Amino acid sequence: MIQLLFILVVGEMALILTLMFRTPLRKLMILGLDQLKQGRGPLMVKSVGGTMLVVFISTLYVVMDIQKRSSDTGVINPTDEVLKAQRLLEASI
Repeated sequence: MIQLLFILVVGEMALILTLMFRTPLRKLMILGLDQLKQGRGPLMVKSVGGTMLVVFISTLYVVMDIQKRSSDTGVINPTDEVLKAQRLLEASI
């Protein structure tokens, strides 16, 4: 899921760099963003919010799966403990 977040950040960086410099692509990007934005609200906020929600739900699902697995056996596996800690840190980001 982190890869999806990195792809989104790289895409936003490319969009920002395209809008910073005066190139023919800049005018095309501005026209495209204007068309997408009309009547639907800010597109970036919706896409970033949706991506973050999907990442958060996926992280919580994995944590709950690890918790269920450890409650079935009664003892938490050290590997599962590390994975659970990593996912909780990921969710807090």
